[in-house]
Amino acid sequence: MRDPLLSRRHVLAGFALGAGTLALRAAAEPPPTEAGRASDAFGAGRPGFAERSPRPLPWEELPDFLSREQLALGHAEYVRAVERLGTVEMALSTADRSPRRAGAYAELRRSQVAAANAVVLHELYFGNLAPAKTKPPRELLALMETHMGSFERWKADFTACALAANAWAALVHDPYDGRWHDAIMNGNTDGLWAGAQPLLVCDLAEHAFTRDYQRRDDYVEAFLDHVAWDEVLRRHARAAR
Repeated sequence: MRDPLLSRRHVLAGFALGAGTLALRAAAEPPPTEAGRASDAFGAGRPGFAERSPRPLPWEELPDFLSREQLALGHAEYVRAVERLGTVEMALSTADRSPRRAGAYAELRRSQVAAANAVVLHELYFGNLAPAKTKPPRELLALMETHMGSFERWKADFTACALAANAWAALVHDPYDGRWHDAIMNGNTDGLWAGAQPLLVCDLAEHAFTRDYQRRDDYVEAFLDHVAWDEVLRRHARAAR
């Protein structure tokens, strides 16, 4: 019969060896650094969102999907959101935080979230558009089977979300249950739950499509034909880490 004490010693020795390996690896790898305003000399100690300038569009037009004029309308709305965020951040820097001004302060905070979401969602939307028709790669199809049953089942549900939404439809990763979900947003502060990380975003506001499309369902169908699936996969890889 095997000596229980000896077995226990082997287990403890294994733990010690594993811990030593992890310690050596941690010592060899440099610690991660913060990115953005919190880590530079100018922004250190300053609360709020990082200062930013509007990003340019990756392309002037998307043939068979969005015209130059339509893209310009959507981008102009994004630029206004960046400007709103900057204005709100400036107002918050000097805002009266006393109880007698709680209502005004709360409104500033709501405006901050709305502007910040509008900025990020527009950037995600423009970033997940492809300049030509695309087909989902095998890796994406496998993920859809795992999380949504099948690509076709997901596409039908996402289309239903996009046709019902007033502002945005999104495919998101929930880090708490490790699953993908479709979501509807009827405004810039409505529809996504805490921690949800967008993988694919569709802009459903009028500025996004009504110049080129009379029917929303035609726009949604064209959108799903022009998804940059490689970008969706990159977002999933970051979210799943």
